[in-house]
Amino acid sequence: MWKLPRALAPRLSGVVGRLAIRFDNSGLRSADALAAFVRTRASYVAQTALYGYLKARMGTSYRLYFEDDTFSASIRAAAVKLFLSCLADLTVFAVATANREGALAPAEAAALAKHCFRRAALHGLPEEEGGAPADALAAFDARADATVWSAAARGRTAFGGSEADLVRFAPVIDAYKDLDREIVTNSIRFRWRDVREQARRRIDPEALCRDWTQRAGGRDG
Repeated sequence: MWKLPRALAPRLSGVVGRLAIRFDNSGLRSADALAAFVRTRASYVAQTALYGYLKARMGTSYRLYFEDDTFSASIRAAAVKLFLSCLADLTVFAVATANREGALAPAEAAALAKHCFRRAALHGLPEEEGGAPADALAAFDARADATVWSAAARGRTAFGGSEADLVRFAPVIDAYKDLDREIVTNSIRFRWRDVREQARRRIDPEALCRDWTQRAGGRDG
């Protein structure tokens, strides 16, 4: 389940969770393992990037903002949108990385990406908390169908959406967004760099693509 960190009551479990994400070196050999990877990393990047920006911009007044019900609701709404944006970017990159040897046809790679995104979104945004918006699922399906998989694993190619959306969705006035754009964009780029390194190190392309092709016709399920 994906949640924005509690601003005023950080917990040891959160610290342990971040360390587990950073130092988990187990191989990613199945579609479901890849879905879990993109969900947890997208959640981590979205949380730390958004919350870090807001806390820096609010300064010593951040406690007052987080205690305001209206502003807290706007943070939650921004957090969901940014999570889905991060999830979309990372899913495209991860699938392209898994398919770097071209074992999957473009349609098969797209189907794998749709499976991972949908599974991660539905797990990260459960029905009791509003669920994953249907338009976000449909938008990702269209993106997956249009992706050039041979190029999507190159550098930051896949990550333009989340870089822009951190500034776009943050509940901050436009004047501050204009001033902060460069430093905020660089902050999420830095976080993604480590995640890309993890993906390249942990994804087992041969095993993962074999797992996907062995599913019923490579269909999402």
